Amino acid sequence: MKVELRKIRGIGNVYERKLKEAGIKSVEELLTCDLKKVAEKTSINIRRLEKWREEGKKIVEYKEAEIIDDVGKISFVEIENNKARVKIKEIWHENVKVYRGSFNEIKNGIEDEIAVYIGKIAKLWFNGKWHDVPYKVKEEKKSFIEKLKEWWRK
Repeated sequence: MKVELRKIRGIGNVYERKLKEAGIKSVEELLTCDLKKVAEKTSINIRRLEKWREEGKKIVEYKEAEIIDDVGKISFVEIENNKARVKIKEIWHENVKVYRGSFNEIKNGIEDEIAVYIGKIAKLWFNGKWHDVPYKVKEEKKSFIEKLKEWWRK
């Protein structure tokens, strides 16, 4: 069972609502999220988020991630509309940036903690390295009118 955000001192109704709107629904999710992105989405000061994360580590059983070499075997990528959902070891990461184009041009310039490159194959940037990963591209849902327009053009 997940630990409620309000178990952390300083998180009341307002902060809990802001965190949930940003996709953080439990203390466990706060421990594993990208704090910079959460700070941007919620307008909560990053130092406050860092303090809450440290307090959260005391509340739940927390272990540092075990680094393994074959991330491709424990991860999966879904791509939709130039954003990706990345699953690494049963944890989903939302709105991950997707890069396209020449891999050689972008491979050394990634500043994100997690990123996805899509070319002939998919690659996942994680733990400072690129990993080959399985992926699927979700098709955009088109309205009946959009489908009709496409059919008409053919």
